[in-house]
Amino acid sequence: MKWNCVLPACVLWAACLSWAQSAPAPAPAKVKYDEASRIKISGVVDDIQQRSLGGTCKAPGVFVTVKANEKTFELRVGPKWFIDALTWTFTKGDKLEITGWKVDKEGSNEVVVRKINRAEWSLEPRDDTGAANWLWMPAPKDSGKCI
Repeated sequence: MKWNCVLPACVLWAACLSWAQSAPAPAPAKVKYDEASRIKISGVVDDIQQRSLGGTCKAPGVFVTVKANEKTFELRVGPKWFIDALTWTFTKGDKLEITGWKVDKEGSNEVVVRKINRAEWSLEPRDDTGAANWLWMPAPKDSGKCI
């Protein structure tokens, strides 16, 4: 009778032990950062859009179109919920100082934003290595992993 209880208990214990020793989840990938493509832009906001950031992020992203020196750049700022939570806004005509890096796409003028300065505020959606600064905030349900 004792063995009838001990055997299932041992099996359960072994299963729990093997589950507890499983490998940790891999760290989330970040947007590819390339120091050689670092760019500084002074420009004026021409348009603001919300659309998919792609990958595992299901939340809409904020993209700001800036005109600078007769060129147009599309700034990839970050997920809308992050911008909204910190009450940052963009308005057509805003004068911005942007630091970021160009996305490695042929013919693309897309810039991943590291930092944006405007007269009265500063926004830093990413750090110097390209890691997202919004990862410390709880993301809304069903937004996926926005990195």
